[in-house]
Amino acid sequence: MPSDELGEVLEVITDLARKAAAGDYIFRGEPQCYPEVSSGLYRELPDSLRGQVEAVQEVRLLEAQRFTTERDEFEILTELQHYGGKTNLIDFTADYLIALFFACDGSPSQDGRVLLLERSAVEDYIYEPSRPVNRAIAQKSRFVRPPQGFVEPDIVVVIPAQRKAPLLRYLRQGHGIAAETIYNDLHGYIRYAAIHQEASATFSAGQARLNAGDCLGAVELFSQALALNPQLVEAYNGRGAAYQTIGEIDLALADFNQAVVLDPDYAVGYFNRGFTYRLKSEWDLAIQDLTNAINLDPDYAAAYYYRGEAWLHLGEWEQARADLVTARDLGYDIVASFHHDYETVAAFEQRHGVQLPPDIVEMLGGINPGSGAISPAR
Repeated sequence: MPSDELGEVLEVITDLARKAAAGDYIFRGEPQCYPEVSSGLYRELPDSLRGQVEAVQEVRLLEAQRFTTERDEFEILTELQHYGGKTNLIDFTADYLIALFFACDGSPSQDGRVLLLERSAVEDYIYEPSRPVNRAIAQKSRFVRPPQGFVEPDIVVVIPAQRKAPLLRYLRQGHGIAAETIYNDLHGYIRYAAIHQEASATFSAGQARLNAGDCLGAVELFSQALALNPQLVEAYNGRGAAYQTIGEIDLALADFNQAVVLDPDYAVGYFNRGFTYRLKSEWDLAIQDLTNAINLDPDYAAAYYYRGEAWLHLGEWEQARADLVTARDLGYDIVASFHHDYETVAAFEQRHGVQLPPDIVEMLGGINPGSGAISPAR
């Protein structure tokens, strides 16, 4: 993270931490500065019924109880809330960094905010799940059930739109707070997908363009998707692949770097960056990334092949031989790949001033000096 960007991030974090330390609060993050802090049920009701929000909820509870057993009233409400039902609960969290994530995740062109609510002000209607689902545990959920359907926060910290993406990167790298840890079940994924529906659709259109060979069109669409959701790892990877195809190697490398930064466990991003270093003849860096990809996915046949090829360039025959054999045994067509890149073994040797060991020559479908014949592909 650049120093100026880090400075802006730490300024927000420090300000929020200082405010949080001044009292006993629960926190809520919102990606936009909405006019009020209210429950989903309150917002759903017409103005004439908002004063009866609790009465409406009681009716819905009676209906819901017909479909479940051995759950108390609050458990039913929290489960409805997590499955997208409208209740008179407002989601808060015990962790201001998690609230900051929610303030930054979504609406990238608009300011977000973190709300601080004094516990003592809502102690009669604040609830902590007794049998929480995984997502509630990850989000350190606390639920407020205000009789009037809304609350007045004690402190509001506005998060400028331009700081959302750097803050999300900081939260992921520094605290492990990211979409896959916060929305850590299928219903969480559905909610996350709904928040970023436009970004997802734009990414899919970009992938279709890339598959059709329209790299410039793919770059444009991937860029639009990233403007909508700067945390979309797959869009960085796709745009990097498009840049790589049209020969913009440095731009490709920058995108693959960002994909790896956002998700260090993304094996495809570890592989593509290594492949790009290979195009720049930076063999040690290529081997390092391809090794990381293999560590993440031990059956990544292409990673073994290209790491083996990198070892060939460095004259490390034993490592090259081991990787090429592994790639071949995993079903990768090492002969076709090698001949696609270099045409013939002889051309490779002449271009790079090396002489490959006879068994490697044979393995790659070249002429075996001992037999004078073309070895069959395996």
